[in-house]
Amino acid sequence: MKPVLIGYGETSVGESLDCGYEELNMWATREALRDVDLEPDDIDGLIATAPFRKERFPLPLLIEHLGIAPLNFAELTGVGGASHVNSINRATDAIESGQAETILVVAADALHSDIGPPTVIEELADSVSEFEEPANIVPSLYAHVANWHIDTFGTTRKQLAEIAAITHEHASLQRAERAHRQEAKSADEILDSPMVATPLTADQCALISDGGAAFIVTSEEKAAELNRVPIRLTGFGARHTHDHISQMPSFEETGAGEAGQRAMAEAAVDHADIDVLQIYDCFTITVLRILEDLGFCERGDGGDLIDSGALRVTGKWPLNTHGGALAQAHPGMPCGIFHITEAIRQLQGRAEATQVEDASTALVHGNGGIFSTQAVAILERGERHAD
Repeated sequence: MKPVLIGYGETSVGESLDCGYEELNMWATREALRDVDLEPDDIDGLIATAPFRKERFPLPLLIEHLGIAPLNFAELTGVGGASHVNSINRATDAIESGQAETILVVAADALHSDIGPPTVIEELADSVSEFEEPANIVPSLYAHVANWHIDTFGTTRKQLAEIAAITHEHASLQRAERAHRQEAKSADEILDSPMVATPLTADQCALISDGGAAFIVTSEEKAAELNRVPIRLTGFGARHTHDHISQMPSFEETGAGEAGQRAMAEAAVDHADIDVLQIYDCFTITVLRILEDLGFCERGDGGDLIDSGALRVTGKWPLNTHGGALAQAHPGMPCGIFHITEAIRQLQGRAEATQVEDASTALVHGNGGIFSTQAVAILERGERHAD
């Protein structure tokens, strides 16, 4: 059986949805099932993520809440923002090997209202190794990489801010319930937001949001029965290099380079074939580094690529057309799943105001930790089954 992605569901996103982890996962699941006209009993596999506040056995409890038991295949993924791109590969492998036919991939959390920004910041600080504690929390660690890029290549702060300006513009074109922040901002306005960790201002850091999403992976035969536009995983690559930034093999290259090369080689595509880019964007520097490592420009030329306009929705490689973690939503671990649901939306021609004309091939990237784990997927649109 050849697996394909056939549909998705999303909750509203924002700051006060009055829902917890279980409720948001149920909401996303309900929307995904409705999107493809399936019932809970049609699901025989699940891939999910743990809540920010981990429970002892979150997966069995979630299965119970979702009402999809019994299942033939179920697993919890936990490689940060790379989790959901990895999940596409895990789901396709499980279907190809006969472990399941229809798998639900779901991720949601109430990072803002249930946990709250102060607790999130405190727990992120506690997660830093005692040997790296002087560098403070996660934004400061990414700021080290940003300052290195500025000092090494002459990248400007305004070029970094322009990444956030692009994603804010794309988010401003979404429906109200689909984007946490819907205000278009200029690069200068991004730079004027409060400084978090030099050179990264608040608008260059991921949001703290509530929300979640789900997508369905099933057999090609099932997709034909449901008369859905199939989205195929044609290439995949992953690379896991370190946990602590002090153990990062090199500031000059992340694992995304190797992961991207393998994904594009397997899919037999090159950069000119990519119609839509969904790049994990926990910070603006993340996007800049990953674009260079994936080969969309030479190392050090990321700033020029940003200035060229190629990443806008009307450009050569539209970036995060939903707004990404910088403007659409960042509910913690579930963040990366929105990059996938946006890719599905684009390839099925359902992206409304930010639809890329004739989009048939998307590159979706996930990043976990401090550039620690990378995953890249190439998704391509198939043909709807003709009756």
